[in-house]
Amino acid sequence: MPGLRDTAVLEIDLDDSTTGVFELQEDLTDTGTVQKQYLLSNRGQYLREAYDIGVDLLPDEVEEADLEDRKGYHVDGGAGGYQEQLSFKAGAEGAQWGDGSTDPTNPDDIAKTDATGADPVAMKQVFEWYVTQSRSDSRGGCRLHIGEWTDGSHSTEAGVFGQPLPVAITEATVTYDPDDPGAIEVTLELEWTAVFPDVDLQGAINDGLDDLAELIPDF
Repeated sequence: MPGLRDTAVLEIDLDDSTTGVFELQEDLTDTGTVQKQYLLSNRGQYLREAYDIGVDLLPDEVEEADLEDRKGYHVDGGAGGYQEQLSFKAGAEGAQWGDGSTDPTNPDDIAKTDATGADPVAMKQVFEWYVTQSRSDSRGGCRLHIGEWTDGSHSTEAGVFGQPLPVAITEATVTYDPDDPGAIEVTLELEWTAVFPDVDLQGAINDGLDDLAELIPDF
């Protein structure tokens, strides 16, 4: 079976040379939410009534359409968002938890970029370090491999989409409960994000600011 089942993998880039790989396996719950925003939503009947009262600009096909009350026209402009909410536990079961720079068989071998095989407190804080220090945005620095959204780098085959989801981390909650010292509980809110083309975005912004400054007279 292609893709990933019963597990997910979150990749977080700290910089060009450091990527944390977090294998999410235990008690994984995945909820996807699609929020659509419309250019025109449930307002078609209002517009038609307004035109009927004042002007005669609507095409006959629209003007004569049988539009029942409380049923408006919709125009989908492609706006909105797709969110993934992941809830899971993570313990010292051998799943990779960082950039792989430490010895996973030695619980005391811990780095700020890797806590594979370490205790849950270290896993909690290393993961939080990645989230706080990384930039998960449209530069593509954060990727979620889940289900059919994977390129095969963490599974035997790629999923049908052939790539992971580029995501922005909007919220991360990591809980260590002393009554359950063997694991941490994590809830992630992720937003599917578009990736900028491979251009010098910062340079383009700076050039735009320079052009704008030339238009503003000195005071």
